[in-house]
Amino acid sequence: MVTQGPITATATFENYEEIVLEAAYFDPVHDFGFFRYDPKSVKFAQVEEIELFPQGAKVGLDIKICGNDAGEKLSILGATLARLDRAAPYYGGGYNDFNINYFQAASGTSGGSSGSPVLDIQGRAIALNAGGKTGALSGFFLPLDPVVRALEYVRKGEMVPRGTLQTVFLYTSYDELKRVGFPESAEAECRERNPVGTGLLKVSEILPEGPGDKSGLEVGDVLVECYEEAYGKRFVDGFHTLWEVIDNSVDKEIQLTLYRGHDPHTITVRVQDLHSITPNEFLEIGNGIFNPLSYQLARVHHMPVRGIYSAESGIFNWASLTGGFLITQLDGKPIRTLEDFKRIYLCLPDRKRLQFRFLTLGDRDAKFGMVEIDHHFYVNAHFTRETGGGWKRTLLSLNTAEEGDGGWTLKRAPTIESEDLSAVEILKSSLVMVECRLPYSVDVPPSATQVHRYTSLVRY
Repeated sequence: MVTQGPITATATFENYEEIVLEAAYFDPVHDFGFFRYDPKSVKFAQVEEIELFPQGAKVGLDIKICGNDAGEKLSILGATLARLDRAAPYYGGGYNDFNINYFQAASGTSGGSSGSPVLDIQGRAIALNAGGKTGALSGFFLPLDPVVRALEYVRKGEMVPRGTLQTVFLYTSYDELKRVGFPESAEAECRERNPVGTGLLKVSEILPEGPGDKSGLEVGDVLVECYEEAYGKRFVDGFHTLWEVIDNSVDKEIQLTLYRGHDPHTITVRVQDLHSITPNEFLEIGNGIFNPLSYQLARVHHMPVRGIYSAESGIFNWASLTGGFLITQLDGKPIRTLEDFKRIYLCLPDRKRLQFRFLTLGDRDAKFGMVEIDHHFYVNAHFTRETGGGWKRTLLSLNTAEEGDGGWTLKRAPTIESEDLSAVEILKSSLVMVECRLPYSVDVPPSATQVHRYTSLVRY
């Protein structure tokens, strides 16, 4: 609900009173965010606070999930927490949570319960409902530890510190770690340090050109300890301990002690600011939406986190391109940042046809397309996220920018006058293409009515 882009939202209380919400924060990785509202805007409803109690989660705890399950108002489902070390559920392509363990219970929740509080017997929230399996009762809940930490910063109006190594870790049991060569002597030492522990963190994915890749981390490395000057040496047997250090060590170096097969290694890596690879600005140009490539999309396609991503193609709709590609070159000039794209696009003459190069996510080779520059029909704007969660919209002038010895200067975009055109060209420029897009389908294809009996994961 709280996304990276601009959003408008309302909340409806039990008595059907409706208020306007403001997006306050969203986590770049984990599946939670915050809305803010003015308490004075609530005129009739009695608002009660739910205490956040993350430390109350334990196996065997009786819980209640209170939400609008399957669209039904105020559904209350009971369950028992069965696991606290379930890997983050994989929903398929697109958004997926990672670098955190989820809780699991046979709750039987379905769509409509997204974000519902998971309550203990005293009415305290110990987790948030996130997803489940179709055709099964398994439900998956997000722990509240990162939520409570982020809320403290949001209440103070401060940026939530979030670090990253551009590396995905997977909590792996000791018997699976033996398959990658983890020695029994090291296992005995780890079990002695934490008798109730069942595994360690193993490197699962490393993004190219990221801090983990540059430091020499490899897939299959088993993490044992981390060291930072302010925290000292700490035994790492879960995500909470590791990210307690990483999130508070942005732009600092930390040391990781790990096992690569039977051999121990110590690697120094500089923690990167996670917000720096999370889009906080975008351009609306030629009816298209362009923003820096996000960490989430780069991870899905195993690409470096760089380049300008087209969420909507607009006038760059070449060969049925609707979005989901990187603009790498325009008018023979490379595009690396939004500033490059804005300067190059605005200095091109109106109605000029030229080539651009694009890279479809997941592909290795760039392709060529054609675009006709349009400065006269579409509104061009630059959106930037503000500290409070809102967005600032700045209209871009229809003048063009021209590069000279003194830098970039503004110049009026050249236009094509009708007297300079032949009769055929005038007729061609008068043609209009009309597209009709239905928001809802009228005829349902037969394949859409088939019942799928396999089990899959869904995110509510």
